[in-house]
Amino acid sequence: MKRGTEVKDRDEKLVREGESLRRDFRLWIDEVEALGLLRKVNGADWDQEIGAITDTNVKKHKYSLLFDKIKGYPDGFRLLTGALLDSKRVALTLGLPPTLSDLDLVKVLRERMRSAGESIDDYSPRTVEDAPFLENTSKDVDMFKFPAPKYFEHDGGRYIGTADAVMTRDPDTGWVNVGAYRMMLQDKNTLSILFEAVRHARFMVQKYWDAGKPCPVAVSFGHHPLALMFAGIEAPQGVSEWAYAGAVTRQAYEVIKGPLTGLPIPADSEVAIEGYIVNEPRPEGPLGEFMGYYAMGTVNECPTVKVEAVYYRNNPILLGTCAGRPPHDYSYFRCPVRAALIWDILEQAGVQEVQGVWCHEAGYSRAFTVVSIKQMFAGHDRMAGYIACQCRPGAVAGRYVVVVDDDIDPTNLDDVIWAMCSRSDPATGIDIIKETIGTPVDPLEEQDPSKDMLEYTGSRGIIFATKPYSKLLRNEFPQVVESNPKVKKKVAREWSEIFS
Repeated sequence: MKRGTEVKDRDEKLVREGESLRRDFRLWIDEVEALGLLRKVNGADWDQEIGAITDTNVKKHKYSLLFDKIKGYPDGFRLLTGALLDSKRVALTLGLPPTLSDLDLVKVLRERMRSAGESIDDYSPRTVEDAPFLENTSKDVDMFKFPAPKYFEHDGGRYIGTADAVMTRDPDTGWVNVGAYRMMLQDKNTLSILFEAVRHARFMVQKYWDAGKPCPVAVSFGHHPLALMFAGIEAPQGVSEWAYAGAVTRQAYEVIKGPLTGLPIPADSEVAIEGYIVNEPRPEGPLGEFMGYYAMGTVNECPTVKVEAVYYRNNPILLGTCAGRPPHDYSYFRCPVRAALIWDILEQAGVQEVQGVWCHEAGYSRAFTVVSIKQMFAGHDRMAGYIACQCRPGAVAGRYVVVVDDDIDPTNLDDVIWAMCSRSDPATGIDIIKETIGTPVDPLEEQDPSKDMLEYTGSRGIIFATKPYSKLLRNEFPQVVESNPKVKKKVAREWSEIFS
């Protein structure tokens, strides 16, 4: 019996018996291998080779890569990259069938995220007493024990935190935030952490500092990819990402109460730490950013984490990722999530007949969003475009929003560019919004050391690649050249060998 079949049979048996399925990174890896999407890489160097292999892979085959026998490290101290490179692995991570198309995945995510708001209290994280990552515990901290890569030549150091889950608690409300913040090794027990612009943890940490206290923190560096997915998206204000992930997947997330800080660490963690974020800036970076450039200057002065305790499983597996020219190692998984969020906001705002939303990898999931609508009235496309580019999921690090008609597949760049070229007049079909929310990682920004991250602004372009409504209303727009649908089905059936 194949391993994938064993996993499926086990899951079905547990569901029948009413037991909860514990999320486990290693079982997830087995399932990816059963899909034929895993490759094992032995003997790579942590210094740039892992980065080069990871970046080349995502632009060619898109395998999940499990690195072992890493140069300078004992066998069994492993690293996985390429966790969420397509709809199959994102669906698998969410407990959905790995057969969904991009747009089908958006539709399911949208429905799950909408219902999550109503059921969030039913899926609060479930505290358990024990977890495999407590197999090894130590207060004699040496973070160089783990094979944190230097991904590219011009990176400023070794990054153990690129696909992490960072837990902080608001001292006023008790709200626990889980974020994915980059973390660079400084020395054996010190890490630097970068909070970019309007991140929830940034404001939590400041509250502790204003009170003259260090901020307690717990971090997981290897875990089921669901933790990365929800640490890396915009959960509703005041809602813990653990509860949000549980509500979306309809299974409560299991956590362990951190022995030092009391913060909830995912029970599926492979490597975790506890410590304190202190206002003792150290030079950090550069590190290649999601836009595909080294941005924010060469070096940042960032807060540091003083690591007080480290925990890890036997033969631990770090989860890692790196940016680069898109598509890169983590550019895909945010595309369906962000698209689902934008689609839901459009409908909540009263935009009718939205047929689909997609955030393209070429725009690193943020800078090239396409909204497909069935036009109902003049100005319908303007309404959709402005809301899509200014709602929070669409605004942060955004650049272009393209609005297309309902006959255009928003996930298909050929379709979208054809619509832009044939239905958009540059003189009247492009609107610009100036001085909206920006980001210091934008390569077009002028770097100013005296400037706060919150001061950066940028502009947005909205392209209306839709048929003029007056011509659409009167059926005067030229007819598209295409085959009759019945003939297309007949051809596909009778000459299937050509199209298979």
